[in-house]
Amino acid sequence: MKKAFLLLTVLLMFGSSVFAIGGIDLSVGPKVGYQTAKLSYQKDDIKAGFANSFVVGLFGRVEFQGLYVQPEVLWFKSSNAFDMQIDKSHAEALGYEYPNGVQFTMTRNAMNIQVPVMVGYKYDVMDLLALRAQVGPTANFVIPGKTLVQKSAAMEGAEFPAQLEDAEFDTKSIAWGVQFGVGADVLGFTLDINYNLGVSKIFGANLLNNLDSQWVNAVDLNNIDQTKQNLFMVTIGYKFL
Repeated sequence: MKKAFLLLTVLLMFGSSVFAIGGIDLSVGPKVGYQTAKLSYQKDDIKAGFANSFVVGLFGRVEFQGLYVQPEVLWFKSSNAFDMQIDKSHAEALGYEYPNGVQFTMTRNAMNIQVPVMVGYKYDVMDLLALRAQVGPTANFVIPGKTLVQKSAAMEGAEFPAQLEDAEFDTKSIAWGVQFGVGADVLGFTLDINYNLGVSKIFGANLLNNLDSQWVNAVDLNNIDQTKQNLFMVTIGYKFL
């Protein structure tokens, strides 16, 4: 988290140092919003997004002749689920009677600090309105001590195996991604709609390495790529400068 704030500070200090040259605009301010797997213009969906996937943070922007760099520091809660499949033959070998096999679900709830650094172009439609397009890398840091891994059986009557319940799973403390999207500036307000394309997985390849080989061979990890963070983020900000 300290690295995230340090990065934003360095970028804004750079912008401030060249501000006096002329032609360069510097903006800073707060922003709020939400994350969603699917964009919707329905009022109830937007309210649910703010209630369940709230985002709050700070942004800075350095502009020069329509081009700009916009670093941000955002705080939000995330929930990532991973399904582990065990087929019938492996279940029987492990001492479980599941005629159709069994599915276990592991969900990681975490508080995060995300640091996107967007590069974009702004087009002034009129004095009070500008449209923007942007793209850039993002780093998502998990806040230590704010992460909870919940485990459950997807089948009714099935119990989560003790071997998996006690396992120390390989979950990542940082996830990388690429964001791209569009935005608009109206008076001092900003609107950003970005899509985060996850590059790294939330659960690591060594997910089950601390278990014995019988369990490692039994669990199907083919859908581990689904734990990448692929979400839309909608935020509204206000420029103080």
